[in-house]
Parts: sequence; structure tokens; C-alpha cells
Amino acid sequence: MVRVLIIASDPATADLYRTAVEKLGAECEIAGDMAEMKLQMSKKPFNGLILDVLTAVRSSLKDKVDIQSISEVYPVLRVRWDSKAGEIRGLVIGNLINKESPLQDFLNKFCHSRPARICRMNKRYPVHFNVLLSKDINFAADQTEKTVTLDISQGGCFLISTQSWQEAEYAWIRFLEISDPTPVQIVIRRHCDWGKAMNIPGIGTEFSQIKPNQLEDICGYFKR
Repeated sequence: MVRVLIIASDPATADLYRTAVEKLGAECEIAGDMAEMKLQMSKKPFNGLILDVLTAVRSSLKDKVDIQSISEVYPVLRVRWDSKAGEIRGLVIGNLINKESPLQDFLNKFCHSRPARICRMNKRYPVHFNVLLSKDINFAADQTEKTVTLDISQGGCFLISTQSWQEAEYAWIRFLEISDPTPVQIVIRRHCDWGKAMNIPGIGTEFSQIKPNQLEDICGYFKR
């Protein structure tokens, strides 16, 4: 069964989200703030997160950075309760979702297809590796982009890119500065399209196949 974590600071609003999730046959837990969210995610596996927009807006800058990092690991539905219409409004940044039933569409499209997982957050570092990025494991010239990491952790990185990543789930990268530049497979957790918003375009990724010596080299740059 799908399990999601609801992050909402207002208990009454959280209960409305909980009721809606349970009516759709999914399990859920509630976190009243970001600290509780991190604690819950470190102990229980979740398929996705439901984030109340007002809670996110009122969070600290550090918490907003953490939300961005978490969205590279879990699918995140940003929601608000429309009191006039008596219904939930929602969106998944960078993806299309059914406006009439965003919660059900989120559970079906984004959560059922992903295994539940526990998340222990890794610190992100503003290290800018030169990287070759490709949707092709063989790095065909017409499918390879020269780019850089915006930031990076032990678990993944954000890559600047102006390509369309709407339909892609996986890609491959080569780090030019490490001793072993063989391809690393990445899972695309989120994407920001160029021109759609005033954000840095690119993809938030998780390392799915990386050698221990490659990760050791990468982590060596965190201490410089």
C-alpha cells in the first residue's frame, strides 16, 4: 500500500488532507514542521510527500533548501485547501497533473510506481564539477550535453540543463575531474524547464549506479 507523509503546520488542515488521502486507499503520517518531517522520513519508508503550500512559504530559508533536496528523492505534491470550493488544489513542480483530482493523480502517477523508502538527508555542497550529461549510455554526440553540477551530495546532484526532461527517468553522467570518469547512472527526481519559471533550469538527480572509488573522489572535493 502507498504511504505518504503530509507536512502541514495547521492541525485542522492536516486532518483534511489525511481524510482525503485515506479515502483514496493510501496510508499517511503527519508532520507539523520540517524537523518532524526529517525525523519521520529517517524512521519510516514513504512513497511520496504532500506539502502544504502555506507551511512551505512560512518555513525558514534553510528549510526551503531542505525541501528542494528532498524533492530530488521523493515526488512532492504541493497542496492548499480551497475553503470556498471545499477541495484540495495541488501541483507537482515540473510535471503535469490532473487539476480536477490532483491528489488521486499524484498517488496513481507518482507514488504507486516508486518504492517506499527511508531518507537520511545528505549535506549538499556548492561544488561545480564539469560533467557530460546524456540520455544515452554510449554518450552519442547528438545526445550529450556539456554542463556542470550546481550542487552535489553523497547521494546525488543538481545538474544545469536546458534540455527537455519531461519523459526521462534515467540518464548518465561523466565527471571529468575524478580519476575514474566512467559513466554514472542517475535517476531523475525532478526537473525545472528553461523558460517556465525564474529558476535555474536543470534536473535534480540521485546516483543509482556509482563506484565506491568514484564516490570517494567526489567526496574528497567537499573538504577543499
